[in-house]
Amino acid sequence: MTTAVIPDVPVRPRRRSAVLPAVAGLLALVAFATAVVFWNDPLSGASTPEDAATALEGSSIPFAATLLGAYALLAIAIAGRLADRLARTGETASTRLIPLLGAGHVLLLTAAFAAPAAAVTVGGLVFSGGVSASGAETALILMNVAHPMSAWVGAAFLIAVAIAARESRALRAGSAVFAVGLLLPPIGWAVTYLMPFWFAAVGIWLWRRD
Repeated sequence: MTTAVIPDVPVRPRRRSAVLPAVAGLLALVAFATAVVFWNDPLSGASTPEDAATALEGSSIPFAATLLGAYALLAIAIAGRLADRLARTGETASTRLIPLLGAGHVLLLTAAFAAPAAAVTVGGLVFSGGVSASGAETALILMNVAHPMSAWVGAAFLIAVAIAARESRALRAGSAVFAVGLLLPPIGWAVTYLMPFWFAAVGIWLWRRD
């Protein structure tokens, strides 16, 4: 009677850090959605700088800007992790640009929302006289500069991802669709608000691939 010897098969330990991209993506989505709720677009009915200044006073915009800052940090972490994952099949110019363009996209978006928050903070805490009409107008100008730039840089970021993601057709297709949406002026603003869903999906994708 012979006894079969079963060779020891090494078991790859499950890395706890593998789930971090998914957690970061979901937290980024929650932070952005909460920021939108607290933002509540108080400037929608303002027709003059004075109306905008009055609407900004007492708003929760500074808290919304803080949440957007948290979203930006989480999104930057996901972009860096994605670049590292895609570079495993070969580091290219696209993979090197992904962290830079991803950070530029979310930081410009945060700057767009931080401008009115700064007007509220300066007017209420520094001068203690409320938001001035000139401060509100300056904030709106900065918003309308930073937001389109965020969309353009975001499109370049997604194009870099689509080029580098040779191992996943879904990631390439989804990134390409979002990039085209950001470049279309009529819907670019709306697609910017959908980008947190992209980061959440990529975080889950990274977790599943690990």
